Parts: sequence; structure tokens; C-alpha cells
Amino acid sequence: MVSAPLLFLLLIEQVSLVLSSQQAQGNKPAHVIGVPRGKQYLYASNEPDSTKWHCLNRADIVLNLSQINDGVCDCPDGSDEPGTAACEEDIFQTVAEQSSEVSKYFYCDNNGFIPRHIRKSDVGDGICDCCDCSDELLSEYKPFDVGSDCSKLKNEFDIMVSTELLSYEKGSKALTALEKKYGVQSEVDDTVSSDTLKKTKQRLVDDITLFSNKLAKDKVKLDQAKKNYISQLQIEDPILYKFEQMKMNALVSEVLSSFTVVSTVSKSHEDILKILDELSESYTRSLNDEVVNNGIKKFKKQKRQAEKAKITADSAIDDGQRDSLVSYFTEELPQIFLERESEDSLRYVIGKSNFVKALIEGKINYTNDIMQYVKEYSSIMNDIAQNYNVNFQDAGVKKAVDSYKDYLSEYNTLIENGQIYPSESLLKLLNEVVSFVTENAPRILSPDANDEEHATNGNGGGALEDLRNKIWDVIPKLDQFSSRGKLVTLKKQLDVYEKDFDQLDAELKLMKRNPILNDSMDREQNEGSNAIVGELTKLLEGMGSQSYCIEDVLDNYSYMICFQEPMNQGTIYQIESKSNGKKVLIGHFKTLGIDADLNMNKYVEHLKMAYSEDSDLTSHLASMQEDDEKTQNYVFGNLNEFNNGFVLQYENGDQCWNGPHRSATVFVRCSDTFQIRSVHEVTKCNYIFDVSGPLGCNKAFEYKPPKFNLAK
Repeated sequence: MVSAPLLFLLLIEQVSLVLSSQQAQGNKPAHVIGVPRGKQYLYASNEPDSTKWHCLNRADIVLNLSQINDGVCDCPDGSDEPGTAACEEDIFQTVAEQSSEVSKYFYCDNNGFIPRHIRKSDVGDGICDCCDCSDELLSEYKPFDVGSDCSKLKNEFDIMVSTELLSYEKGSKALTALEKKYGVQSEVDDTVSSDTLKKTKQRLVDDITLFSNKLAKDKVKLDQAKKNYISQLQIEDPILYKFEQMKMNALVSEVLSSFTVVSTVSKSHEDILKILDELSESYTRSLNDEVVNNGIKKFKKQKRQAEKAKITADSAIDDGQRDSLVSYFTEELPQIFLERESEDSLRYVIGKSNFVKALIEGKINYTNDIMQYVKEYSSIMNDIAQNYNVNFQDAGVKKAVDSYKDYLSEYNTLIENGQIYPSESLLKLLNEVVSFVTENAPRILSPDANDEEHATNGNGGGALEDLRNKIWDVIPKLDQFSSRGKLVTLKKQLDVYEKDFDQLDAELKLMKRNPILNDSMDREQNEGSNAIVGELTKLLEGMGSQSYCIEDVLDNYSYMICFQEPMNQGTIYQIESKSNGKKVLIGHFKTLGIDADLNMNKYVEHLKMAYSEDSDLTSHLASMQEDDEKTQNYVFGNLNEFNNGFVLQYENGDQCWNGPHRSATVFVRCSDTFQIRSVHEVTKCNYIFDVSGPLGCNKAFEYKPPKFNLAK
């Protein structure tokens, strides 16, 4: 904790920062809190009036610049509140996935230390999660927990890095000595990437920059086209304007999400039926396996019940209906209200909106019936898989059990879930569409010829009706001479801009996924990993030729990890630390490899244990991912890579009582001496060993520090 005088100075500094950050210089904010420096331009005025600004994903919602970070959520995408917690966090999820402009997280500038992202829910909660306390600057309350300032964290970080690099240096030297002892020559090549590859990557980066700039310009053009269309719409066609304000994208997203579940349930029904149908035809009844025989009887009974109830499931039909529904909401309805005409009768247009609503609700609810049979069939197959007589070695049963294991890996989460219901938001949106169509379709479409209200009466109504119908026939043709023709033109222009923008955006994303750009690093890492694995394999073979064992005592048990020649003779044993203690085989050596994800997790665990007792440094090194791309979510540079992520797998140990055979994963982190540090049972009779030693050191490691914000 900081001293009282320092806290006072910090709060004074905060007040000045708030004023300077929120004051306008020439109607342009000097700095918008919660936004990275590279995205500050998004919060300059984007309107003809330099005092105005529109929401990043809603050009039709225009605000004053002063409304940015004012603590009121004015934009549906939350883009006006990047530095406060005024907008509910869940509104950012869909928007942030669709747009790189709106971040789900708050950006800590952290001047003097390492910038990072934190959750919006941590903003304004009285705790300084950013070391510069920028997450509390806009709060009306003083922070009650300031924590370490950025300069202190920088000093602690430098000490931590020095300590870690010294440990790596010792471990690396120990690995070299071990290789020399067992006659292993290093195969790791530090220069995997060639100059040609680097030049190719640079050309791609330059092209991506050009495309990105063009995309930004096209975005401005698209926003302007949207603005012109909406402005004209408000004046010329209030009905179409209301239609455009409906949350059709959200409705389509809800339909897609719901029908994905519907289709998945149908597919799970098809797959489990196929497994049980094939089993009922192929298994050997004469073996008299009671579990299988009873299971097949139950299955046939359930299947007959389903057939009587006319339960059918077809994922292909579900997918087709989903596509038709999306087309209805995104093409058919918009076309009707834009063109003011339809090939179908008015009665049909209104009736179809009600039918679509009933279809969606009914399909989701009907899926619960299918799901019930899926659970019943799965229960039957689960009983067979766990309790069939393995001594019979029936080929049909074994095939069904193996297929069911694959089935569970795909559908187990679905089966464990409860009933499926249409969401409240989906029902609300569907009701809004039906109400809108029912109310407004009669205002823009010609009435049906057989409507009672248009029936011929004895007072010359027939002639009037003929005239009325002729007028309705002529009205659509007048569009080209009326102001509505301008609307249609603007809409078509907007569609062209959107199509061009989407195409350019797709091309840019494709360029970013270019294997030369992205996979080249993975390829280099894979080639480096293969070289490391090859080198460590040779080293283990050399150590195994002399029956090398690592042994330590933990929690009244002695553990022995022994390397043998051949390697598959390597073992792990657990021995009770007492006379005549029970000796249990944890497993035989199976494979070895490199696990980068486990390496990261284990390294973070190590830092928390080693440096968190009297410091909050490690908590300030965790950063939320800014987007969905592969980004490191800990801001300590590549420090974790001095461990090579070396992992050994052991299987087929002694069988647990009423459980599986024992198995283990051995993770080795870099150190100059071998030691078994901990053993954890992660699942029943499956263990993970944390081991340190030279085998875990990455000889190709070169430290790359994080980017510090040291701006004056």
C-alpha cells in the first residue's frame, strides 16, 4: 500500500488527468480514457459538425463529443463509454466480435509500466486495477484500494526478470553439460526463418496495410451512405424507416443460434439411432450377454413408441428451414417494404409472418421431444458401454461401444443440458415483426381482390373498386418519377457499398490468414519443436541406458520417474514411505512432446507462487485478450518460452479400485537440478507431475521484453 502523502499526490494527479482527458481542444478530446493510443482517432468528431460524434456502429445515432465517457450508455454498441462501466458488459460480446472498432475491454495506459486490458466490470469499482488508476479516474468515488504504482511495478518486474533469466542461464548450462555427458549433439537451429521468408512476410504486411487503409476509407463512404439513406427515409417513408429500425440482425442471429441447436439435436438423434440400429443387427444374440440383450429390447420398445408418436428428426430439413427463415428476414421482408409490392397477396404476406413465428416456436419446442428420446437412447447405450461382458469379445458390441465413445465426445454437453426454450428476446423480436407486418402491410400493398371490404355493392361500388384497383396498379410505376425513386436508388447504392465493403473486408481477413504470414511462425516453432523433441529423445535414450531415475518424497509417498533403454520400459512408481510400503505402478512411458499451452499455464502458476507473497505484480501481468485472434494474454514478453514445454506421457499403470488404469503427464520446467515438485490427481487415477530439471530448458530462447509505455 502507498503512504498517505503519496496517495494524496496521486489523487491530485488523477483530478488533473480527468480534466485534461475530458476537456476538448478545438472540440476534439485530447485523450479518451480506456482507449489505446492507436484507436484514439475513432473518438475525434466524425460528423460535419465538429462538436458532434456518432456511435461507431450506428451512424444514425449522433451525440455531442461531451457525451463520450459521461457515464450514460447512449450507443447500443456501448462505444460511447470506453472508459466507464455504464454499459452492460454483455452488449459488447456480439458487437465486438463483428467490429474491430469496439473493444469489450478497458485499456490501461499504465504510463511507466506495461499497458494491458481489463474487464469493463472492474472499472469504477473503487479498486485500481490499472497501476495508473485510470480505471477509477471517471468514478465519482475515491478509490479505496490504490495498490502499487507503475514505477514500483516496473522495478519489481525488472528484478523478477533478472531472477528468471539467471535461473534459465543455470538450467541451460546444466543441459549443455548433460548433453556432453551422454554424447548428444544439439540439433536446434536458431535461424529457421530465412531472409526470403522475412521479405515475403514484409510484402504481405505492406499489402495488408494498403487494404486496411482502403477499408477505412470505404467505411467512411459506407457510413455516409447509411446516413443519407436514413435521413431521406425519415422524411419520405416513415413505414420503411420504422422497419429499418427493427433489430433484424439480432433476430437473424437468434434464429441462427436456435436452429443450430435444433439441427444438432436432430443430428444427435440420427447418430444414436444409427449406432443402436447397427448394434441390433450385428451383435451375436447366442452369446447371451444379458446387458446387451436387455438394452436392445429397451431400444426397440422406445423406437416403436417414437414411431407411434410420429417423432421425426432430420438435420438436413432443419438446415434448409434455417436458410429459408434467414432469407425471409433479410431479403423477402425488406424487399416488400422497400419496393412496396409483393408477388403474393396481402393476406398471404400477413399470414406468412404469423406462420414463421409459429414455425420457429414450434420447432424449438418440438426439439425437446426429440431430445427426450436422445437421452433415453443414450442411457441404453451408456449401460451397454459400461457393463457389457468384455470376455465375449463380440465385434458388433465393440464397434458400437467405440462409436458411442466418439458420439459422447461430440454430444455429451448437449445431452447433459436441460430443456430448450425460445429465448425471451427471440419471442419479443418475432412478436414485433408480426405486429409490424400486420399493421403496415395493408398501407403499402394493394388489397386482395376477394376481401369482403372491397366487395361490389349496389351503389356503384363496382366502378369505384375498378378505379381503386387501377390506381394501385399504377402507383408502383410512379416511383421512378417520385421521391420514393430516390429512396430505392439510395438503398441500392447502400447495398453496393455494403457489398464492396464486405468483400474487401473478407479479402483482408483472408490475407491475414495467409499461411506465409501466420503459419510461418507456427512452422518455425514446429520445426524448432521437432528439433527439440529429437534432441531430448536422444538425451533420454542416453540417460536410459544407465537407468537414470528422479526420486523425491511428497506427502508420505516416494515417487520414482525412471528412464530406461528402450524408452517404453520407462516407468513411474509411487511407494508408501514406510517399511514394506505398497508399491504402485503409475504408468509406462508412452510418448513425449512439446505442449505450449501447458507450458504457459505452468509458468503463470510458477510466477504466482514465486512473486505474489508481498507483491501484486503478477496480477498486473494478466491482460484480457483484445480480440479473438491468437494473442498472448500475459504481458511479460516471451519469458515463459525459456521453458521448452517438454511433456512426457505415461499410460497403462496399475488399475485403480473400481476405476481405470493409472496414467500420468509429466511436465518439466527449466532448472539446473532435477526435482519432483508436486503431484496432483487431476481426474480419477490420472496424475500430473510438476518436475524441474535441465530437460525443460529451451536452448534457442532469446528474451524479448514486453512493450513498456515510457512516454513522457
